[in-house]
Amino acid sequence: MTLTFQSLCSGSSGNSLLLKTDRSALLVDAGFPSMRAGRKALNGYLPGIEGVVISHLHSDHIQYASLRLLEESRIPIYLYEKDIKPLASRHFRQFPFLHLKIRPFSDQPFMIGDFSVHPFRLPHDGIRPTFGFAISLNRKGRQRKAVVATDFRDWGGLPGWFADSDFIYVEANHDPELLRVHPNPRSHFHLSNEKCGRLLRQVFAQSRGKPSILMLGHLSEKRNRPKLAQETVSEILADGGYRDAKIQIAPRYEPSALIPIGE
Repeated sequence: MTLTFQSLCSGSSGNSLLLKTDRSALLVDAGFPSMRAGRKALNGYLPGIEGVVISHLHSDHIQYASLRLLEESRIPIYLYEKDIKPLASRHFRQFPFLHLKIRPFSDQPFMIGDFSVHPFRLPHDGIRPTFGFAISLNRKGRQRKAVVATDFRDWGGLPGWFADSDFIYVEANHDPELLRVHPNPRSHFHLSNEKCGRLLRQVFAQSRGKPSILMLGHLSEKRNRPKLAQETVSEILADGGYRDAKIQIAPRYEPSALIPIGE
């Protein structure tokens, strides 16, 4: 059973993640800034993508150009049931989208191709619902679990969703000192490097086994640095006795390397 992960883009300029097996592919978010950028990011993957699940309606996760590309490519959009009408008012720009496939989800697990997707709520800005996703793959008695979560301000009550994962993609948005130098009120709706490290340390404490690799995403361009995020999280994990964690940083504008999960 082959399962791979790839971050296609990450940050306030656009977010999209890809999970792929040998016969099925799933996108989490599609915040491409243009149809051209989306086609470039998805080059070679489009025929096999069976759906895109949307975490929330902010334009760096779904927007007009992305919707045009998804409609053109006949890729279904899985969206929280109470966000279907707000999606149209926020992002359609009066374009008819006659062939856009929108499928609602609730708080219950659902299937997309080979993947079982379990949404869980994240505390973000309090305006529109925001979700992380625990994504499982079961085949021939073997299970793999990947968890992806960005755009949340606090991690209380969340570690259980991440426990016993084979792979975790999580937000490490900003460093408090850099935030003071470059103030941005919206950064307070996002997870700091330190909070990310504390979340992961608690997840490791609750898990029977640790993920083979972690990826930190949605880093602020002005209020964080890749090395700083990596070092802060690594030090917090080491303080908890977890010194061998492999941590990667999601590139902002280009795809990451393919990451095998559970091998």
